[in-house]
Amino acid sequence: MITIKMMIKKIVCVVVLVMISAISFGQELKCKKFKTGTFIIPGDSIVPQSTLKRNKTSQFESISAKVFMDLDITWTDDCNYVLTIKEGTPEEDISEVEKLIEEGGGLRIQMLKTVKDTMYFRAIATIKGTDYPTDGKQIKISKKY
Repeated sequence: MITIKMMIKKIVCVVVLVMISAISFGQELKCKKFKTGTFIIPGDSIVPQSTLKRNKTSQFESISAKVFMDLDITWTDDCNYVLTIKEGTPEEDISEVEKLIEEGGGLRIQMLKTVKDTMYFRAIATIKGTDYPTDGKQIKISKKY
């Protein structure tokens, strides 16, 4: 026969195991570490590698010596921000896709996971009411900007 004392012990054991599991496998985002600095986004066969320089209010993104973007950052919380084209950017420097993303409220970035000097993110562009998410990573190469 199971006594109340034995049931309480079992419940306590289950709760402790769940807590240990949550602590061991839970991901603690270290978003503040990625708010400023210099980063690279590794390229692939479709998109070339780019370099980002970010401070708390703006981001300068360079894909090549001739292709770059100067962007404003609006932080929605410590781990999420929105990139918009800096006011005063010449119209001819903004592609049609970039104009559509801007019309949709900018590019929303969600930090998903941080591991050492790498931040995994999801970038979401809203174009004509449809969300287009893309996952990627940024590797911090310098604390200075």
